[in-house]
Amino acid sequence: MESSKEIFQQGIIDVEKNKSYRATFIRKSNGKYALLESPKFENSLLMSAALLELGNACDFPANVWNRVPIPIHAIILMAVGGTVALSMIFFAVWDGRLSWCNIQLLREERQYLRERCKSSDPCVLDALLEVNRWELGTEVIDRLSVDVLMGTSCVLVGIGTLIAIGGANPLVYHASNLLSGYVGNSPAAVCGVLIALWCTYMSLRAVQCGMVKADAVSKPLLKRRMRLVQVESIVVATTGIVAGIGSMLSATRWYGYVILAPCILSFICCKYIWRKSIGYCRKSIMEFDLFDQSDLVAELEYVSHVRQLLASEHSVQQLIPDGSPMAVLDLILRSNLFDEFCSRLLQRTGIDSIVAPINEEDQDLITIQLSDIRALACENLWTTILETAQQCIEMDGPTHFRDRQCHILEVLGSYYGLIMTRNKY
Repeated sequence: MESSKEIFQQGIIDVEKNKSYRATFIRKSNGKYALLESPKFENSLLMSAALLELGNACDFPANVWNRVPIPIHAIILMAVGGTVALSMIFFAVWDGRLSWCNIQLLREERQYLRERCKSSDPCVLDALLEVNRWELGTEVIDRLSVDVLMGTSCVLVGIGTLIAIGGANPLVYHASNLLSGYVGNSPAAVCGVLIALWCTYMSLRAVQCGMVKADAVSKPLLKRRMRLVQVESIVVATTGIVAGIGSMLSATRWYGYVILAPCILSFICCKYIWRKSIGYCRKSIMEFDLFDQSDLVAELEYVSHVRQLLASEHSVQQLIPDGSPMAVLDLILRSNLFDEFCSRLLQRTGIDSIVAPINEEDQDLITIQLSDIRALACENLWTTILETAQQCIEMDGPTHFRDRQCHILEVLGSYYGLIMTRNKY
């Protein structure tokens, strides 16, 4: 009878015949290795970006106490409010840079899908293009444009609020009124209208995708996701319009800030929902072959099953009842967690000592392949490999599978929507 180590080695060989798995790492100055990730669409929305509307509202001391002489407490509030408003540009630039990285990747993917990809199911290609359009629109309109407009508004109202301290000077007084008034709040109002228009489109798209005739596996999951997207879009659209009105009113009316207060809370809640439940990370489409509808459904069924097990107690034991090394590794490879697995393995073993550098000129770059994992097994380290794999599934699995499920549902929703539309004509 074969030993568990032999079974493990044979399992590696069988999998290695089907697909080449590898992960590349670079050694940092502290001696530790960091994963060189391939291009990836990131769910990188900063929660601090939800506070841009708060920064825009920090001009309230300049507008509420718009008189000369200025009370001492108003001067203090102007100094604080103006500084806070100006500091928001840091978060706007930070979030904008992260969004720009996603936009560049999505544009490359779009070109790739249009010119180079061939699929056995052309409708899947069109669905991927539709999802790419939705992702690109979200990054450009609902994120980068918001960062630019709200960041500009924060800078204008911040300057206007600070110079309002010297309002005894007539020129300074009028300049402050303009910057903390209609001029400074105009970008925020434009942003509110832009958000409302885009979220209206998102809501209509979610309604269409939620009403499609899908298969038994994806239909309930698709309806649940699209209902969440629809509700979030309606709330954001409404909040954007109300916030735009409140911003313009706040230039001359104190109760404009009363209108803005619930809008700020609403934006924070909606950004949190997007970050945790709607947005997702995924590897670039250019990193894998296109698939057909049956592959999508099968993958969704697998991902949903694993997510249910991970949500229960003793999840790893349920996923791999026999606990064999081969079964654990098969789960890692089937789940596309090889990079995360190798990253954790590097922290626990001396695998870097048996892996040859990519080239002699750069000794700090190494690539771990399945054959290297087999070499570790031959050194009686497969117990460590088992423990690392289980840790990877428990720690990285929940987020990974949630992201994967979200992306598949978006593609399937677009796919069935295209099928339904084409059948009408």
